[in-house]
Amino acid sequence: MVIVAAAVMALAAATLLPLRQYRDQGSSIEQAKQELAELEERRSDLESRLEKAGDKKVIEREARKQMSLVRPGDELFRVVVPGDIIDLPKAWYLPGVEYLITGQSK
Repeated sequence: MVIVAAAVMALAAATLLPLRQYRDQGSSIEQAKQELAELEERRSDLESRLEKAGDKKVIEREARKQMSLVRPGDELFRVVVPGDIIDLPKAWYLPGVEYLITGQSK
């Protein structure tokens, strides 16, 4: 009787193991599909950004924003913060930064 019970349990285990692996494989496939969809969306977004980056107006706007570039005849404004508001750390030694921020040099 013990042998029959052991055989039944072994048969049940042998049957259930592939079912569990099949179920796990299905969730893994769904996860991979979701990741693929996210990557395709990101790729599409990057392609559209790359296409826009070729436009001269976009290039000029980014240059003005990131590098503070100006065209001849443009007015350049600089915001000067009073020196007592900004307290730069003593360890932060960058010549000219304090002058750019406060308009004063020590």
